[in-house]
Amino acid sequence: MRGAVEPASPEQSAADLLARAPSARAEALLGRQSGHLESLDDRDQAFRTALARIEADPSLVSPEWTLYTLVPVQIEFWQADKDRVHTRLRYERSGRRGPWETHMLWP
Repeated sequence: MRGAVEPASPEQSAADLLARAPSARAEALLGRQSGHLESLDDRDQAFRTALARIEADPSLVSPEWTLYTLVPVQIEFWQADKDRVHTRLRYERSGRRGPWETHMLWP
């Protein structure tokens, strides 16, 4: 899939996060994804603190949480073939609201 990625509204983002499990919401509150972690104890303590915040305020939403939406302009599908003569289809449109065109592609 190819296309532009757009942030959802703050209301849509909040609804997305609130639909998730409390543990997932607590992880979002940590706000440290992919940062260096000194110890598992540090992680576990931070997680317990965040989970307690969620339990105390079930409507709490991490201010950093943003839902993103892909607005596709091109989608490609492959139907595999044991001899590697795959059937490939590409759907394309110009602009975000244009009609979809279907094209077969060489394997």
